[in-house]
Amino acid sequence: MHNISIDTLSVIARQCLAVTCLQRFCRRFDIDHPALSAFAAHVWKVAQLAPGDFAAWERGFASLAVTGMGDPWPEDVRAALPGHLLGALEALVQHVLETSACTWHGDDLPASRRQLEAVLAICVRHDVAVPQLAYYAQPDAGLRGGWGPALTDEEVKAWQALI
Repeated sequence: MHNISIDTLSVIARQCLAVTCLQRFCRRFDIDHPALSAFAAHVWKVAQLAPGDFAAWERGFASLAVTGMGDPWPEDVRAALPGHLLGALEALVQHVLETSACTWHGDDLPASRRQLEAVLAICVRHDVAVPQLAYYAQPDAGLRGGWGPALTDEEVKAWQALI
């Protein structure tokens, strides 16, 4: 499944890979809810954050119905989702967020790796195809404390095409 090591990926790459897995999970099980779409769209913004925009992006999660921060999901969201997948989906969303959140105020790259590994494991358990890690490789992944370079519009489009 892994053609390169997760350790070679930037935090941005890990975060984009994780949200791609979430979107593939939702597609696999025909889950389409505005709260999950809003969460995924917000996560994708990390790909092009300028250093001065990070705090606003981080705060933006609090305004979402589904935050990934362990908060209970609104009942209307829970009711609209398949009950047998709800626990896995809640865990997946939390691991997606934590793939980068564990580095927001430090440089815990090993924790980021563990969170992405948890995302990949949930996908494998539910027969969701995981993209090849090499698609997310960046030559300067070590820049900005392991966050790597911000993506160009073309790179974002290419990575989103992997959904």
